[in-house]
Amino acid sequence: MKIPIRKKWGQNFLIDPNIIRKIISVLNPKKNQNILEIGPGKGALTKSMAAMDLNISAIEIDPMLCEYLKGQKLNNVKIYNEDILKFDCSIMPKDYMVIGNLPYNISTPILFKSMEDMRWTKMVVMLQKEVAERIVSNYGNKKYGRISIMMQSFFDVNLEFNIPRTVFNPQPKITSSLLLIKPKKNINIEYRKLKLVVENAFKHRRKKLAHNLKNI
Repeated sequence: MKIPIRKKWGQNFLIDPNIIRKIISVLNPKKNQNILEIGPGKGALTKSMAAMDLNISAIEIDPMLCEYLKGQKLNNVKIYNEDILKFDCSIMPKDYMVIGNLPYNISTPILFKSMEDMRWTKMVVMLQKEVAERIVSNYGNKKYGRISIMMQSFFDVNLEFNIPRTVFNPQPKITSSLLLIKPKKNINIEYRKLKLVVENAFKHRRKKLAHNLKNI
C-alpha cells in the first residue's frame, strides 16, 4: 500500500531503529501502561511499544495511515483518525503517558493543549530544535519568552538529546530535539489566567509591562 507524503500535515517518518529505542527508553513505560501517541505515522514507535504490552491510543489525522496501521493488527493499539488538537483527552485513563513526533507547524498549540488536561504523568516529544531551546531557556536569555514561562510554570522540562534530520524520511530541513516533560506537583496556578497575563505581557515587547497589562 503506497501512502503519499502529506506536507500539509508535516509528515516526517522515523526510520532509525536505534533512535526509536532511545526515545522509548526515555519514556520508560511499565507493562500495561496507558500511552497516548501523537502522530504515529507508519508506526515506527507504535510497533515497538506494542511489543512491550502497553495500551496505546494512537491519534493520526491521515486516514490512509490509519488504514495502514489497522492493517498491521497490533496488539493493544486503538487507532483514532482525529486531529490531536480536537481529540478529547478526558477519555484517557488517569496517569497516562504521552509520546510523539509533533508536527512542526502545530507543536506549540499541542503543548498548550497539554496544560488543559494534566492527568498524564510523563511526556516525551520530538519537536523543532529551536522551539525546544526556547522552552528550556532561562530568564535573561534572548530565547526566553511566552512558551518558556508557560511550560516551566507547570512542568519540569529537560532537553534529552538532538535528533539529526537523517533519521527521518523524508528528511526535514531542520534538526529536531527530544523533550522530557513532567508535570510539577502541587501547582496552584490557573492555566487560563496565567495564559492571559503572559499573552498580554509579550504582546508588544518594546513597551513597558504596565502598558501591556493595563487592560487586565
